[in-house]
Amino acid sequence: MARGFRFRLQPVLDQRERVEEQHQARFAEHERERLAMQQHLQAIQADIAGSQRDLRERLARGSVEGDHGGLAHVRMQANASLHLTMKAHQAALTLAGAIKRMEAQRVELLKASAARKAVQLLKDKQHEAWRLEQNKREMAVLDEITSMREARRLQAEMAEEETQ
Repeated sequence: MARGFRFRLQPVLDQRERVEEQHQARFAEHERERLAMQQHLQAIQADIAGSQRDLRERLARGSVEGDHGGLAHVRMQANASLHLTMKAHQAALTLAGAIKRMEAQRVELLKASAARKAVQLLKDKQHEAWRLEQNKREMAVLDEITSMREARRLQAEMAEEETQ
């Protein structure tokens, strides 16, 4: 009787789905990179805060105890803190680049999604039109069957009336 719905552009839809999946994978990669860089930056910032806390404590102890011998150690710690601050700036720049790449990939993903959705919408519309046409054909067949039954019933009644 009726064969199933066949979308002529199914290969196009399949290809667009694959492209969208590739963009999703790339976006996820960039998101992982961003998260890793953000965690790295937070770790550096925590190190900076700890180093500054140690420096303050050493300075406070040195001034209270009159510790002049620890001045070299304080200088080393200040230099280490400066080095960590430079690392934090580098990490922040790297993070900004990762965010920029992620946003660019998000735009590409949105374009790929829109392209897929356009073909999917066309498929949905064609499937609905096909379904309505199938329903219309089935109704026509049912109407024909009903008409044939009614005609047979009338013929049978007429034949019965003639015999009486």
